[in-house]
Amino acid sequence: MRNQPLNSIFHERDLGPVSLIDPPTEFRFHLLLFAFCAVSVVVLCRIAWVQSQLQDRYLTALNTTSTDYEVIPARDGRILSESSAVLATDVDQYSVQVHYRWLQEPADEAWIARHVRKRLSRKERSDADLVERTRQEVVAAQKRMWSHLLTVTNLSLPDFTDKQQAIQKTVTRIADSVNRRRRMTSTESGFDDTATIASSDGLLMRMASVVRSALTTPPGAGTAATIVVREEETFHEIVRDAPFAVAARIHEQTHLLPGVRVVVGNRRTYPLDATASHIVGARTVVRDDEPNARLPAGVSRQEWTARTGRFGVERSYDHQLQGVPGLRQVVRNRRMEIVESKVERQPISGRDVVLTLNVELQRHAEQLLAETLLDAPAYLLSRQENDDSNSPQPVAAGGSIVVMDVVSGRLLVAASAPTFSLSLFTGSSVAEWNAVNADQRHPFISRVIAMALPPGSVVKPVTAIAALESGHLDPDDSFFCQGFLTRPDEHRCLIYRLHGAGHNDITLTRAIAQSCNVYFFSAASGMGFLPLREWCDRFGLGRECGVDLPFEKNGNVPGTPGTASEDPRRFAREALGLAIGQSSLTITPLQMARVMAAIANGGWLVTPHVVSADGTARTATDIDDRPRDLSRRRISGLTDGTLARVREGLKAVVQEPYGTGYKTVRLEEIAIAGKTGTAEIGPGKPDHAWFAGYVPADEPRFAFVVVLEHGGSGSRAAGPVARALVQKLLDTGLVSGAGAGKGGAGKGVGSQ
Repeated sequence: MRNQPLNSIFHERDLGPVSLIDPPTEFRFHLLLFAFCAVSVVVLCRIAWVQSQLQDRYLTALNTTSTDYEVIPARDGRILSESSAVLATDVDQYSVQVHYRWLQEPADEAWIARHVRKRLSRKERSDADLVERTRQEVVAAQKRMWSHLLTVTNLSLPDFTDKQQAIQKTVTRIADSVNRRRRMTSTESGFDDTATIASSDGLLMRMASVVRSALTTPPGAGTAATIVVREEETFHEIVRDAPFAVAARIHEQTHLLPGVRVVVGNRRTYPLDATASHIVGARTVVRDDEPNARLPAGVSRQEWTARTGRFGVERSYDHQLQGVPGLRQVVRNRRMEIVESKVERQPISGRDVVLTLNVELQRHAEQLLAETLLDAPAYLLSRQENDDSNSPQPVAAGGSIVVMDVVSGRLLVAASAPTFSLSLFTGSSVAEWNAVNADQRHPFISRVIAMALPPGSVVKPVTAIAALESGHLDPDDSFFCQGFLTRPDEHRCLIYRLHGAGHNDITLTRAIAQSCNVYFFSAASGMGFLPLREWCDRFGLGRECGVDLPFEKNGNVPGTPGTASEDPRRFAREALGLAIGQSSLTITPLQMARVMAAIANGGWLVTPHVVSADGTARTATDIDDRPRDLSRRRISGLTDGTLARVREGLKAVVQEPYGTGYKTVRLEEIAIAGKTGTAEIGPGKPDHAWFAGYVPADEPRFAFVVVLEHGGSGSRAAGPVARALVQKLLDTGLVSGAGAGKGGAGKGVGSQ
């Protein structure tokens, strides 16, 4: 056959001089060997570079961590009374939280796989049956934890399911949103091999692209990797305010409750509820639209619900009450699992604040006001037996009682009515809020410092001092009161309007005791507007007292010292109204209490305060300490002789039978000095009822003021309240009875 090796075609003698197959050369073999060695060197160098250089990069990427911060809550300071009664405090609040992976249904496969790897060795993981059994055990452990959690927390299965689904829905929405944005970014900026292949021409180019993609693309990298958000690897609240017994059982049974923790926080409570609610104030969470200077760096507003004082002592002493939160650093890996946690700053509790209020007396005063406003059944107030007046008094729209130490300005009572419960700010229903807001009497207004009313006749002692010190009045001169000043239809006394008669011949003492308007009209006409206006300024009327409470109102004193000469006729009439506490004069109950304290203590204008001057009960170096100005100043130009004559008249108001407070204020056990006031506000509206005074009359210790907004007569409406208040001072031993007595001038405290 022709393909046999012995075929004649392969015989050299038949080929002639030309060979059909050239013998191989050494160059070709050397070239192939060089190319093979060059490729091998490149591959080996690449392998060496990957092992030496890329390994660190891959490990760095795998070990990438993120750092964030958690706030450790700090207790805010307490508000206490001097008798150690707790008015405001923080109590522990236990929150039961469960890790999201232990809540997720169905459980995350990657999370299950991690638990399987922790339970099995590498050799055991090669057994598929054992891996599957372990997987089922992990899922069963999750279900057992749920069952035990329901038992410990007394949660019903429907409630637990609702919370679980709500949490999972929220977390899933966050994760989907993050990964959706990630995929959109990858599509816009990534390299698309499919598009490149489709647009290429030629079979060889398409084949080369497919080979390159298969060799260079790692498994699973065809799509963007799923991002694990922090919410998937953190704890979520299941029970907000768990009892201490539940928290204790969870701590004892941690082996049965994997993935469950108890977080200890605190919430503000007010144990005495409505007692002194306007003074204590409230502390609530900082709103999103408010600045938060105490928010630690690296912590979002959503992660820490800071609180701030809204009114009362909670607001004015917020810088002392506010605790300094601690800070915990939390390090998470790329799966958002916590790999390290350490406390960077320990929390510092706020300072305790001690109030000057006498809780027992404060409660008594609030009860008196509640009875007067018909908010409570009457059992403390009773009608004076010798009060022969049968005229009914209107129901007051609001009221205030103030009791102040005449020497130091320490407030023992600062009661305002109507009041409200501080539990409104710690957790209340919409119906409760609506009920308080529907009260037309405005219960949230502190009438001690924010109710500026015409004072009526209680300001007559200031008028008397102005007339005496200006030299236009002799206290012993007899003045004939005909019931009106010049005309029967204006500038009259109340007795003239009621009975058509005047007070006849009176001196300063009787004029104060009987509240003779005409006497003080005449005194004001003699001295003019300027001296009266000046002495109102000296006693601090129409100005803030400087009390350590927010939102204090000024009130108003008509005119200014420099404008009286512009319209003499107008200010002449203004002086008449100002002399008896009318015109446009408005003052707060606290301002009137300070006036009475100045008359009682020898002419010293004190600074009222509700927080003890002794300071706080505990010291924290990181909390700002700004002491209040509790100084007092002597009223210039006020002499002891003038004070003695005015105090004589104030004592006669209550102690003498002709005094306006004799029937409704006087007590047998103790001498009381004071002044009734009935302030007219216009036709169709009831008058404001005032009584301002001090006790004991001869050795004054406490000044007090009772104001009933639209309460009617000062003597008949405010007088019985004042009497019941002084009786309580006697019962508690704050003052001692020395007999009522009659007449005589008190010595005063601190007379010089």
